[in-house]
Amino acid sequence: MFELVYGPAWFYGKDIAMDAIGILILFLIGIFSLRCYKINPSKKTYLWLALSFFMISLSFLFKILTNFRIYYDVDVTSRIAGRLYSYELVKYTDILFYIGTLAHRILMLLGLYALYSIYHEHTKSEAFLSAYLLVIIAIFTQSNYYLFHITSFLLVALIAWKYFQNYRKNRSQPAKLLASSFGIITLSHFLFCFIIFSQELYVAAEIIQLVGFLLLLITFIRVLKDGKKKKPA
Repeated sequence: MFELVYGPAWFYGKDIAMDAIGILILFLIGIFSLRCYKINPSKKTYLWLALSFFMISLSFLFKILTNFRIYYDVDVTSRIAGRLYSYELVKYTDILFYIGTLAHRILMLLGLYALYSIYHEHTKSEAFLSAYLLVIIAIFTQSNYYLFHITSFLLVALIAWKYFQNYRKNRSQPAKLLASSFGIITLSHFLFCFIIFSQELYVAAEIIQLVGFLLLLITFIRVLKDGKKKKPA
């Protein structure tokens, strides 16, 4: 039995709404990447981008499931003073909580790793081993949420650093926006590592993460518009 650390009571429900917006944004980016791959199948990068964003989007969907419980009726029979009494008792199970938490962590880590792998070449055996270790981390950190957040932070930080290096090379506006968006998302994951010390940090991390996602969406919309302008009439 374990309990996740969440934000203050007044923030309940608002974080679900933010995660729902994040799901929509990440799913749209995944669709955009998949469309680019279909246009140019030779570029496997777009396929991996789509796969990464779809997994991360799905991970947030499972995170939302952790806020719900399954209620069920149980018929109970008791003997009191020699007489049998039957009554109905409503109980609940946290199965959605456990399944949602585990699926969220596995998909999040694998999605981030897939995104990281786009810019760092690995052999198939190395990729399999890395994925295996990430799944093990997700499973055995069920009661140690901060280890999951630290791992997520390290992966996002490496991705952000790669985009920052890319921006330093070409100095384009889309590259700048991409590096900035992942830099903001990295900050949110950093704050998630310390939410045990302050519930307000959870609120700040959720807001900052949403800002990073919105900036990421703006970046992809801009790239899409620029691509349409360059097409011959």
